[in-house]
Amino acid sequence: MNEAKGLTRKQLANASGAQPYIITYLFDTGRLPVIRQSSGPGDPTLYHPDSVDIVINHINRKRENDTPVMS
Repeated sequence: MNEAKGLTRKQLANASGAQPYIITYLFDTGRLPVIRQSSGPGDPTLYHPDSVDIVINHINRKRENDTPVMS
């Protein structure tokens, strides 16, 4: 079987260092490119490899916004 080259949510979480719920959030809001949607239970959604950079950028932007400003 010739499967498309993509990342599952678990692989994407490991590659980006993100919690799986962050990936679910980004997917649900349409921010992650998908190679193949899941067709049902047991069939994972395959995310495009560019998704790693998108998730990392999201995490970094969140950290920058949470940094307290010292006066």
